[in-house]
Amino acid sequence: MSMAKTVKRIFALALIVALLAGFGIVAQAAAKRGDNYYCTANHVNLREGPSSSWTSLAKLNKGDVVTYMRQDNGWYMVKYYDKHLNDVIEGYVYRKYLSAVSPTKSSKNSKTVVSVSNTYKTTVNLRVRSEASMETGYVKTKLKAGTKVTVLKQHKSWVFVTYKGGSGWVSAKYLKKVYKKK
Repeated sequence: MSMAKTVKRIFALALIVALLAGFGIVAQAAAKRGDNYYCTANHVNLREGPSSSWTSLAKLNKGDVVTYMRQDNGWYMVKYYDKHLNDVIEGYVYRKYLSAVSPTKSSKNSKTVVSVSNTYKTTVNLRVRSEASMETGYVKTKLKAGTKVTVLKQHKSWVFVTYKGGSGWVSAKYLKKVYKKK
């Protein structure tokens, strides 16, 4: 076989793979326990089990962040911090409603707003702790209200953050997602 034919076949194969990936037929990179995913639609059910016949525990909206635990027949078991309940809920979300890339959101004035990865601002002066608990560990430092932090992981109602100068655990209820206008 000539070099030109080999190149043509490789190109054709690459084109087929690219087309199949566009239709979602080629499998995506395997999710790992602890990976964050974003909800890609509004009013998505977080269910007790891995099918639509299970009871809905909560509704997720576009941009909500969940933490991947495992997969079950096209459904992802995830952990979700519900700000209203101030608690972490474990449940199942159908895979097609989750993405490793943050979706865009629309604001009321129709300007596009984009999530800035896992960037949040503190809503109050906030203590950064060495552990995800008020009973154990120690206070490492205090952050002023409005300080930008990056959320790396979550444990119940606590999140591990990095900020200019350090890292530690803070209560998730005192953080607000940062968006930038596009």
